[in-house]
Amino acid sequence: MSLHFPNNLGPLVSSQSEAVGSDLGKKTATKSNIGISLFEGSKEHIRKVFDKVQLSVSAYDTAWVAMVPSTSSIQTARFPQCVNWLLNNQLLDGSWGLPDRHHLLMKDALLSTLACIVALKQWGVGERQIERGLEFIASNSSYATDEEQHPLIGFDIIFSEMIEQAKYLNLNLPLRQSDLDVLLRRRNKEVKRCLESFSEGSRAYLSYISEGMGKLQDWEMVIKYKRKDGSICNSPSATAAALSNLQNSDCLRYINALLEKLGDAVPAVYPLEIYSCLQLIDNLEKLGIHRHFQDEIGSALVDIYKCWMNGEEEIFQDVACLAMAFRILRSHGYGVSSDALSQFAEEGGFCKTLEGYLMDMRTVLELYRASQMIIYQDDIVLEKLHNWTSCRLKERIANSPLHADRLEKHVQQEMDLALKFSNHANLEQFVNRRNIEHYNTDNTRILKSAFRYTNIGNKVLLNLAKEDFNKSQAVHQEELKHLARWVTDKRLDKLKFARQKLAYCYFSAAAALPAPALSDARIAWAKNGVLTTVVDDFFDVGGSRLELDNLIKLIEKWDVDVAADCCSENVKIIFLALQSSICEIGDRAIILQGRNVKAHVAEIAQLFSQLSTLSGPNFQKMLLEARSSSTCSSL
Repeated sequence: MSLHFPNNLGPLVSSQSEAVGSDLGKKTATKSNIGISLFEGSKEHIRKVFDKVQLSVSAYDTAWVAMVPSTSSIQTARFPQCVNWLLNNQLLDGSWGLPDRHHLLMKDALLSTLACIVALKQWGVGERQIERGLEFIASNSSYATDEEQHPLIGFDIIFSEMIEQAKYLNLNLPLRQSDLDVLLRRRNKEVKRCLESFSEGSRAYLSYISEGMGKLQDWEMVIKYKRKDGSICNSPSATAAALSNLQNSDCLRYINALLEKLGDAVPAVYPLEIYSCLQLIDNLEKLGIHRHFQDEIGSALVDIYKCWMNGEEEIFQDVACLAMAFRILRSHGYGVSSDALSQFAEEGGFCKTLEGYLMDMRTVLELYRASQMIIYQDDIVLEKLHNWTSCRLKERIANSPLHADRLEKHVQQEMDLALKFSNHANLEQFVNRRNIEHYNTDNTRILKSAFRYTNIGNKVLLNLAKEDFNKSQAVHQEELKHLARWVTDKRLDKLKFARQKLAYCYFSAAAALPAPALSDARIAWAKNGVLTTVVDDFFDVGGSRLELDNLIKLIEKWDVDVAADCCSENVKIIFLALQSSICEIGDRAIILQGRNVKAHVAEIAQLFSQLSTLSGPNFQKMLLEARSSSTCSSL
């Protein structure tokens, strides 16, 4: 689909309107109807997503749930439905994980495959699946130490621990000793660093990757990171590991609730509804298609605001979710306090969190965007937050490319654009265009394993945005052609002294009010700008003292005999253009607002006639411009 955005907003030929009645017209109309159907179908699809955002299941996390032993016998699985899912969902290449995975996600495939093999071997089932899984690992084992691969959270620690579990189960893993040595060295280094630091951030991190710590794990520490829903850091795999080691009833409640809701497999993270909904709203706004979903967005934000006021963990235990909720709620007029971000006002506060320990740049970017939502003077929290996040983003851009950039090439560009263009220094149409051009259609996300939003088709959003953008551009181009005809019809182009500023005047209107529904406002704005320019030039250079006085008297009288009362052709052109345009705007205002603006114009005319005697031409010119502006603004 082409993306129209001519620099000069040139004319766009409407073949449909010109071909009505012809075969071409019928074909075009048919294509148009199909386009409308697809456009509305895309909108309906997105509306349904507001009701429920679906995540892809995680073979890795499901394998860990499948490993949980029964309370009655350690020889049987507590969740046999998960074991059956593993048996039935091996991919054609022998691996488990995301189908159609990115080529830089082989670590995810290796980790998921090894977890599934260990789970099946633990219960003595799936011999053929285990054999095929081992063949996949043999063919791709070198990727485990490949630094070009996209890093997973805690991969070196978790993968190494799973190798130990596989050895305990007498699984002969086809891994080279050199790779094993590298993995073990990296694991020991990372574990030593975490244990020696033992900061709040490191403890949160070790709790999140609990399943990878084995006998080194301090389960009493881990249970301190249990959420109200019973999860360990919203991670099914970490929660399953805690359940196996502690038999904690809250952890069991979390796993049971997940399986009851999702069936026989679990996602990589849960819950994620609020963050997913905020991300959907943010994407709709970035792409400029949010106006089609005002009811859904409004309803969703009411619910999110209630969660904010109730201090829901899903918001306040996730820094990225908290920052995005703050930004979007405040931008929609909700009275949310920046105090919620006070613990992150200094970089040290952020580093105490799990996200800070990992230094996730997406989270830093969200905090930076939140810091721009200053609406009160001397907001120290947001000012401090802005200072350190901007420094951190600049440092990362300057020093090294992001790992994520290899898989999601737009991440670093997002950071760069966020630094170059502040939230309040952007024109909506240009921002939308830029976001459409650089939108990432791969909705894969990376934690300990990779996952996707299965019912948020990023391509659906992108195609809808392109279609909507082109429709808006077509409307703008038709309006510009209409205004060009208006200039010709009113003979304003015959005024040789006047600057021709139509494109400039219209662009200022279209830039500030781009929505197609605001057509009347854009046209009124542009006409007012053109007329103001003409009158300004007339008073400055184009008119004699006699003509200036004549024009002022005509406007004061308003209902005049143009042929008899105008002293020159220039005065006649200007007065008729002013009179007809102001009346036209007044008539449109009656239709839209149900009130007669012309009555206000009459009152202004009387005031003008009284004030025009108080000063010279410059003051009269100011009044004339003010009259035209006030009439336009009333629309």
